[in-house]
Amino acid sequence: IGQGTILQIYGTNLSNAPATATSVPLPLTLGGTSVTIGGLPAPLYYVSPNQIDAQLPYELAPGNTAQVFVSNNGAVTMPTSIVAAATTPGIAAFPTGQIIAQHSDYSLITATAPAAPGETIVIYLAGLGVTNHAVADGAPSPASPLANPVVAPVLTLNGLSVPVSFSGLTPGAVGLYQINFQVPKNAANGDTQLVVSQSGIASNATILPVHN
Repeated sequence: IGQGTILQIYGTNLSNAPATATSVPLPLTLGGTSVTIGGLPAPLYYVSPNQIDAQLPYELAPGNTAQVFVSNNGAVTMPTSIVAAATTPGIAAFPTGQIIAQHSDYSLITATAPAAPGETIVIYLAGLGVTNHAVADGAPSPASPLANPVVAPVLTLNGLSVPVSFSGLTPGAVGLYQINFQVPKNAANGDTQLVVSQSGIASNATILPVHN
């Protein structure tokens, strides 16, 4: 799991009731529930009796095994082990595999509103790792200076490399990354396969509809 990424924890009796963080920085305790990973408190997006959404602390060293504990109003779970990684790119997508992406006006790209060749679009990701400007765990990402991943992502469309105009944390969000790029002017019409990789680690393969 990449440093700083968004992760899900599943179990039973993880909290007494659902609760969602309503402000940033993200809280370290939500509805009486807290999470520690490798001895570090994990910021919380959401908790419920069966699921927790948390941020993996950036400080966890890649390659090391970390113990995960959940505390629900003082009752602590048995530990679970995870291994932090420098990067584990993952592209936001619908269950169908279609990418969650936006046109330049921030409207959603869909099969009926596909990306156009030559258009600059935005895709969203998790797991791109540490950035050149450090951002505190749970803190909103800065708009100035922008925080770019130390390991530059490589984007391919139907197996061909596509230049990236921007990659980095999305300003104002926590743990969310984005990539801005221009759809190749010679891109074929139809569903194209989009993949992002870092240091040879490939993301999930997603579908980007394109039509001229």
